[in-house]
Amino acid sequence: MSDVAAQPGRAENYTRGLILVAGAGMFWSLGGLFFRLVDDATVWQIVAWRTFFLASSMTLFIAWRYGRGMLAVFRSVLSPWGIVAAVGTATANTLFMWSLEYTYVANTVLMLAAAPVISAVLSWFLLRESVRPATMLAMAGVILGVLVMLSGGLGLSVDFSNGFDISFGERGGDKPDQWIGDILAVFVVIGFAFIVVAVRAGRSVEMMPCIVLGAALACVVTSAISFVDGIGLAVSGNDLFWCAMMGMVQMTFGMALFVAGAKYVPAGELALLSLTEVIFAPIWVWALLSEVPVEATFWGGAIVFTAIAFNAMTGMRRKHPLPQA
Repeated sequence: MSDVAAQPGRAENYTRGLILVAGAGMFWSLGGLFFRLVDDATVWQIVAWRTFFLASSMTLFIAWRYGRGMLAVFRSVLSPWGIVAAVGTATANTLFMWSLEYTYVANTVLMLAAAPVISAVLSWFLLRESVRPATMLAMAGVILGVLVMLSGGLGLSVDFSNGFDISFGERGGDKPDQWIGDILAVFVVIGFAFIVVAVRAGRSVEMMPCIVLGAALACVVTSAISFVDGIGLAVSGNDLFWCAMMGMVQMTFGMALFVAGAKYVPAGELALLSLTEVIFAPIWVWALLSEVPVEATFWGGAIVFTAIAFNAMTGMRRKHPLPQA
């Protein structure tokens, strides 16, 4: 049991924090389902509208949360590291949608689960922060799992019955371009890792305004691309609704719950709780849309999931300062 839960008077807040953070993961897990429910809009249009609703609703949330201190919060982003975080947010948001366009929801979210481990290693490389041996071991597991998932997109199979026989078969099951989405998902993870590193490096940089500015940047760029392509931003009411659900419900509600619950939960447990997104995202599209990934996704995903859970659980054993009630 966590040290927080063991303290008299803290158990209720700790339980509340667990529910809120797990709920955040549940909201975040809806992104792939909402994307699949869009009918005709192009990916550029989806990104433009999703980030528009995200930037708008997140700005309202920041205004409600900080009141008159809202401008000071946004000023924290006006620094080199703040700009890195905003650009990383814009890039990750855009590539995330393109990844879902080409590959299975399960592949994308399972690779995204590796972000905490990759962030830790990137922090060691760029900021010289110490990295636990368990994290380095988890990183090796993550790399192995990602390679296994990428092999599914390439149609790669290994036969040990007659020695070591490598062959290429049908690529990606019913998604022949799955490998493109898988590689894009890797870049999404790198983008999110840079966001975390930027927030850690610029100690005064707040995550939420970075999301707003990054979403606004992505909205402007993808809107311009849509108009240059002669498509514009006109979409059906159905598509606009699901884009709004992605920006306002999936992202903003999820972030609001995470921010509310994070102060009650030790840092080592946050990564473990956020795995609810990884668990439920493939379940939504399987149960409602019958989307089943290739076999390599299950094996690679199991390796990634185990590595991330191992890293989070070993981190929970370390002593964390008790969050304030």
